[in-house]
Amino acid sequence: MILVGQYDSPVTRRVAVALHHYGRPFTRDTRSIFGEAEAVGKISPLTRIPALVLDDGEVLIDSAAILDYLDELSGDRALCPVSGPSRRQVLQMTALAQGTLEKAAAVVYERHFHHAANQSAEWLSRCLGQARAGLDELTRRLDRPYACGAALSHADVMITTLIWYMQDRMDEVLSPSAHAPLIALAQHCETLPAFRAAAISDFEKMPK
Repeated sequence: MILVGQYDSPVTRRVAVALHHYGRPFTRDTRSIFGEAEAVGKISPLTRIPALVLDDGEVLIDSAAILDYLDELSGDRALCPVSGPSRRQVLQMTALAQGTLEKAAAVVYERHFHHAANQSAEWLSRCLGQARAGLDELTRRLDRPYACGAALSHADVMITTLIWYMQDRMDEVLSPSAHAPLIALAQHCETLPAFRAAAISDFEKMPK
């Protein structure tokens, strides 16, 4: 398998963490969607990452769909329960973390691609408020020691990659006190083998 995307994309990194956790061998295509958009577009029609190229040439897109496939292959080792309230808990916590990421990314891209005079203060305020609300709700719902109780899940992976992104890109709504449990969870997860194996290299970081 070939994982297309750079690890400064939290959703690409979450797939990489799962691949390492499941012991699935893969190689990487680290071409940039900005610098090499045409090449990436030939693999992923929306020029989005991640994409996972299977051994038979089939291409899977969207991190949730890719993880669904990997979970199916992994059976009882899947990072999401197969049914019931525990499954809904993991899916909802993961959705909260990914939605929070989307709002943080909207702020980052607005600031990166638009000069200050052309930025929408109303849009930035709205997205920052939504990101803060997402962090607050994630903190409220934490069911420790991990995000959803005793076992590592996709929610922990998404929260960890979210926290890295916010600390690296825009940390003004990430409170060291109010969101301390989320930060501590991410710090712990970063010490686990699958996360270390998917460490972010300097060349993969989006220019500031």
